[in-house]
Amino acid sequence: MLAVLSTSTRLRIAIAAVVLVVNALLGDGSLVLPWALLVAGVDVVAGFLLAHEDVLLPHRSQRAAVAATVIGAFAAGLSLLAGAGALPLFVIPLYRAGERGGRGGVAMTGGALAVGAGIAQTVGPPAVLPLGQVVLWGALAVSLGTLAAWEDRITPRRRLRDPIADEAAIVLGRLAQLSAGMDGGLDHTVMAERILDHLPSKPGLRGVVLAGTPVSVAIPIALRGAARVPWPEPREDDHNTRQRAWTLGVPGNDVEDNRAVVAVPLRDVRGEQVGMLVADWPARTPATAAEVLEITEAAERYSTGLAVAMSYAHLREQAGMDERRHLARAMHDGIAQEIAAVGFHIDMVRYAAQQAGDSTAPELANLRAEVARILIDLRNDITDLRVGLRPEHGLGAAVSARLQQFGATTGAVVTVVLRESGFRLPAATEVRLYRLLLDVLADAQRHRAHHVEVELIVAAPHFQFTISHSGATSLSVAALRERLDDIACQLSVGERRPEKGGGVQVKAGTIARLNGESDYGIRPHPSRWEPAPATVSEEGSR
Repeated sequence: MLAVLSTSTRLRIAIAAVVLVVNALLGDGSLVLPWALLVAGVDVVAGFLLAHEDVLLPHRSQRAAVAATVIGAFAAGLSLLAGAGALPLFVIPLYRAGERGGRGGVAMTGGALAVGAGIAQTVGPPAVLPLGQVVLWGALAVSLGTLAAWEDRITPRRRLRDPIADEAAIVLGRLAQLSAGMDGGLDHTVMAERILDHLPSKPGLRGVVLAGTPVSVAIPIALRGAARVPWPEPREDDHNTRQRAWTLGVPGNDVEDNRAVVAVPLRDVRGEQVGMLVADWPARTPATAAEVLEITEAAERYSTGLAVAMSYAHLREQAGMDERRHLARAMHDGIAQEIAAVGFHIDMVRYAAQQAGDSTAPELANLRAEVARILIDLRNDITDLRVGLRPEHGLGAAVSARLQQFGATTGAVVTVVLRESGFRLPAATEVRLYRLLLDVLADAQRHRAHHVEVELIVAAPHFQFTISHSGATSLSVAALRERLDDIACQLSVGERRPEKGGGVQVKAGTIARLNGESDYGIRPHPSRWEPAPATVSEEGSR
């Protein structure tokens, strides 16, 4: 409150009070009272907006304060309808404009005041206003406004903060407060489960919440009544109900294979599509209007919260990627350069020892080779930090490309088997699994493994990721669990099968090993060793 009622604000309120007292003594108090209260009240509102910029976010609060000042000036001009006793009210808005808007603000506010005064003289009853008083108070108001603008310009200001950062801090603070009151918080998986919880109670009901835009690959984030998504990817689905709901955003209701199917788009607060809810159950006729309404209400109730949760998850992942790039830059410009310089110094010492016939020359050569190996490992770590998953390619493509690079760099024999359905895993899951791969590859390079084998099975929202290599290992379940963070999956680190030559095998997944034809619609096949280094084999299925 003290920030709002600053010294200058109190001075302007005092001016309005003096105007009221003087006009009351002259018998015009009832005419001037509403105008004085209006002008002074608008001035206090402008002061409040400037003192509490978090009300409308900083840039909006400043614009609203300027608008309030202009409105106050217009009202001060209209106050001439009450007679010449309202002339001192001219000072209030012009003084406020000069304080924060500078000479430009004084000019704009003065223009609004002149317009209001002109309207008052045009539509009001004929009144004789002493020209001298009008000129006097007008000049005084402009002079005070200009003086306030000059004082504002010469007053030392504290270092201005980034308004975008201030606004971001306010938004995040509000987001934290709102998330505490949201059913499910900011966990998009929990929000999707809430939607499925409110589906009709039907025997054999299957439901899935898909995330994505009409032009992107659908990502299942919650599933009910099935082990995997029982329908094709929406863009490739021949069934018009799901395809139209995904690509056109049109809700649908139909019968397919003796099952009633209802598809409802999920939208954010701006009306943009962020996903789709699909539910079906055994029936010979389409869903009734009441059933469709119940499903639609479940989607609408939580779709906005789901959109917020997904946006928040995206921001978290983006922040993590930015931090990784910053760390990679710091490593490249710091420790990597210093290690390279140490290698050059060792080369110089080794050359001098060779010229002098010193017996330490071979040891220096071995030391130089070790430094070169450390530098290569460091550069690979920097590359891994910089590499990110591209939204258009996904985990399988990133795994394949990284293994090709690993095989070409180390000369190791690499085999990768990819079995992916048409649906993708959530972006956060893909990023964490990719980081798990990088950790295992770094372990394989550190222990000079000759063979690396990777198998990735994706039946979204489930997966099975198996990575093995023929070398020793320093990996532990605890260390790798940190990479997976909050992904609910099984993780194991064990010995590689003896027939493969020994080594280590890392498994992470939410599904058991698939044997034969399974419910996931993916036909497994045995892994294969390729005879040449850096050979990659892929198999995908829809």
